[in-house]
Amino acid sequence: MAIIATGQISIVDLSDGKSLSCYITSNLPKVQVSDPNPGGGLNPDWTASPSLVLTPVVFANQTALPLGSAGLSVTWKRKEGAGTEAVLASGETASGGVLTIVQNKLVGVPSGLLTYLCYVTYTDPETNIPVNIVSDITFSLIQTALHAQSVWISGEQLFKYNAEGAVSPAQIALTAHAANVSIARWQYRNASGEWTDYPTTSDNTAINGATLNVKPTHSVFVGDGATLRVLTSNADVTDVFSIYKVRDGQDGTLGASAPMAFLSNENLSFAANANGQVAATTRVCNVVAYQGTSKVTPAVGEITGAPAGMSISKGAAADNEIPITLSISANATLGGAGPQQGELLVPITSPVNTTLKIAWSKINTGATGQTGAAGADAIVFSLFAPDGTVFVNGEGSLVIEAAAYKGAVEISSGATYAWAQYASGEWQALSGQTGSSLTVAGSMISGVGTFRCSMAYGGKTYTDTLTLTDKSDNYQANIESSGGDVFKNAVGTSTLLCRLFQNGQEVDAAGEEHTYTWYRRDKNGDALDEGAAFATGKSIQIDGDDVDGKTTFICEVS
Repeated sequence: MAIIATGQISIVDLSDGKSLSCYITSNLPKVQVSDPNPGGGLNPDWTASPSLVLTPVVFANQTALPLGSAGLSVTWKRKEGAGTEAVLASGETASGGVLTIVQNKLVGVPSGLLTYLCYVTYTDPETNIPVNIVSDITFSLIQTALHAQSVWISGEQLFKYNAEGAVSPAQIALTAHAANVSIARWQYRNASGEWTDYPTTSDNTAINGATLNVKPTHSVFVGDGATLRVLTSNADVTDVFSIYKVRDGQDGTLGASAPMAFLSNENLSFAANANGQVAATTRVCNVVAYQGTSKVTPAVGEITGAPAGMSISKGAAADNEIPITLSISANATLGGAGPQQGELLVPITSPVNTTLKIAWSKINTGATGQTGAAGADAIVFSLFAPDGTVFVNGEGSLVIEAAAYKGAVEISSGATYAWAQYASGEWQALSGQTGSSLTVAGSMISGVGTFRCSMAYGGKTYTDTLTLTDKSDNYQANIESSGGDVFKNAVGTSTLLCRLFQNGQEVDAAGEEHTYTWYRRDKNGDALDEGAAFATGKSIQIDGDDVDGKTTFICEVS
């Protein structure tokens, strides 16, 4: 028969040895998500309030030992990945047995795994015998992908002068549209071809905003054209924009109105993932032409210079503008895995004979997570019990919570949940449990209970399990001695009685349902009676001849 409980008593040393157990509770999830994109960060942030707090829960012989109890000492260590144990680092403070972490320590761990180890020593004040145990808890870091970064400029491109020299409009407002970058500053290309910061005036008191006001009187024009660009927090992410002055000719003086042609966007960038691959996309820029101040339809020749993975097409004129469409095939590298750049040559034959250039570049800024492509928003799903995983005396209830993140953003809608409990060798669905948390009553488990949550989100299912323990449902054997636990001068007698408890209630009081087998060990813990049973029965009689200094009587119940 299997042994269901063991009890023991030491005669002379007053008490039996203690069995020690410990588990660690955490006030925050064991998964930390790092979002490297602008406005992102760490979730949860251990530097914010509340910080990460780890609390050990200690039991001696199934009885909870409050931190600070006499004879109880707690020390903490740390371990990064599969490395060796080390003392606590800065930002990790243990006080009263509780460990508080106020810095985001996972960020500096190459493996993304950080384990905290809790060493517990309990010295029974009755026996002065120390008992040791170690428990640990591991935290992991999930890194989301860098979203695609881009910027483009919108606004009018022409200052129109009539024959009398009047200009319209008086001012052009340019707007930089940034995605996952911040605006650094605006610049213009001077007569020497060098990029120079745009001058600050009453029209632009600062040049690091999303809007720039351009007037025809600003000293940024070279001849009748101004080439401008915007810089961002990523030096590789920029856009270039041109503004022109066009004039009507004066009859009999300057002859026919001057022709000109330009591009609505002469600088295009494409974001690639870490492997240099670009998601399928299209970009459009228009060829615009004027004869004096009159808009005309340009004649566009064959466009050349496209790399592998890029195709170019010309569309029909709309509002006198010819659209040029650049199509990028899925996973194209545009010439190589690293950053790439080049020029497309756009020949114009009317109203002016010239060649315009479209500058393009590929920037490896990470997965194109802005639209969720290439796995930019990782789904992280885990279960945790904020109030611990152990029932005491089978009372009360514990809550299991599901923590789900898409990238660094907690999933609060669009997900459905299903809960199940493992019983009788299979998963059994818990009817009506469809929320992101489950309340488990102590009566739902016996000894241990394992629960599973399945989250359906975005067409996929994510699953995690968590085990709860009932410290009270197991059998417990207590030994009572009618003559106390001290014999003097080898004189004395006593009746040892093994009382069996389950869930705090005594069972088998008559000793007829189970078998009680007694063994003895000496003061060094070595077996006496050549390892054979000393006696059998729910109660036995002993005297001074059965005790030598310190003798421990052990009763195994089966």
